[in-house]
Amino acid sequence: MLNIAVTVWWLVFFSALGLCLGSFLNVVIYRLPMGLALSSPVWSFCPNCQNRIAWYDNLPVLSYFRLRGRCRNCWQPISPRYPLVELMTAILVILLLDRFFIGAAQSTWDYVDLNWKLGDDWPAYLAHVILFSSLMAMSAIDIQFYWVDIRFTHFAAAAGVLLHAVWSPTESHAWITPPHGTAIATTSAFAGFALVWIVLQFTTHHPPETEIADGPPDETNTTKQKPAARLALWLTGALFLALLFFAGAEEVGANPVPYALRAGAVLLFFFLIIVYEASHVRDADTEIVEAIESEAPAARRMTLVELATLLPGVFAGCGVLWWAYTSQPAAEGWSCVMQWKPWGETWQPIQGIVTAINGYVIAAGIGWAIRIVANLVYGKEAFATGDIHMMAAAGCVIGWQMVLLGFVLACFLAVVAWVALLPFKKTRAIPLGPWLWIGFLTAVVYREQLTQTTMIQNVVSLWDLLFFNISQHPLFAGPS
Repeated sequence: MLNIAVTVWWLVFFSALGLCLGSFLNVVIYRLPMGLALSSPVWSFCPNCQNRIAWYDNLPVLSYFRLRGRCRNCWQPISPRYPLVELMTAILVILLLDRFFIGAAQSTWDYVDLNWKLGDDWPAYLAHVILFSSLMAMSAIDIQFYWVDIRFTHFAAAAGVLLHAVWSPTESHAWITPPHGTAIATTSAFAGFALVWIVLQFTTHHPPETEIADGPPDETNTTKQKPAARLALWLTGALFLALLFFAGAEEVGANPVPYALRAGAVLLFFFLIIVYEASHVRDADTEIVEAIESEAPAARRMTLVELATLLPGVFAGCGVLWWAYTSQPAAEGWSCVMQWKPWGETWQPIQGIVTAINGYVIAAGIGWAIRIVANLVYGKEAFATGDIHMMAAAGCVIGWQMVLLGFVLACFLAVVAWVALLPFKKTRAIPLGPWLWIGFLTAVVYREQLTQTTMIQNVVSLWDLLFFNISQHPLFAGPS
């Protein structure tokens, strides 16, 4: 009975946390594209009459149904998108809880309750919640305006670095500590990139919105809601309750629906929601294509300029790596710094920070390589810088390996969705943000299953074969 009470308590707590987080994301999703400050006004207001919403009318999901989806002041309909985002965020929070502490981890924690489980890897769980909720908000804006606000990614990456520093065990359920050599190269490269960025900030004129990756949208009103939106809302609520029930049942010893199936149901539902939202025809569909075509004549030149700004960081990483590779004192000094333990036997904050930086740099490098090659081949922007920022922030939290796997999944899902949307809209542009979000989430949720597939194992074997001699060097033989 105690285990049941503990499970119910934590599921209710995280559900409330997810709903409140979703309510805040609604504010972000509405205000940022409109150019409104998040802190002014500090209260929520009706989009129609602009009147302040009282706290008792602003309870996530409950107030929407209690007021029958209308504003108390003007009695105008309120979009079902608001409770939908709140429920989807709560589902995301519970899904990650299921991933870290219930379903996917059940085999190693059969005889302890959530009180004990949450004490292990909770910083990793929190970092994942921050990352994927940020990416979800970015996706909601991107799918409507083809616009990515990189303040989300900066916040998620900063949280990833901080939480890596807080929680830095060599063996973690979520984070892979890089070998010495990889950590040396990526940390040096990051320092080089940071130096170039600082120089550019003082030598280059920037427009007022320098933090915006792809420019603010021209469209300020949302698309009209269809009756299907209300059906999606009811289905989301039913899925949320089902996920709570089955995850709680497994935690207390029952297993009516395995983790893989309930996680798959959530991912499939998220996929269908994205397809439904993308099916609306918007002015931004044509505006983004016109913008890309207008910038095409200068695309290759700008891409080469971007490549030139990246080279100092690449040279810095390679140079410091070669120095450590050929100098034993340098390698030993790096090892001592990495293993510094200011308190206790397991806390190694520098190792944690370097682990986050390693994922950030390699994931960003993958994104930049894709952008540079694609832009040079097609002669126009084929991969936006905002998507690179999403990959980098994700790499900081989930690791570059999961980013690479998630990117492949995202491309596959984007193509499937594009084919499914052909009867509804003919735009040639695809907002990649939502697909990166669900691709990364799929990679995290099914990490063990995907990494054990024959294809992934063959790729790992080929990598080990090609770089066998390097991998035997002490710098690359084990984690730092």
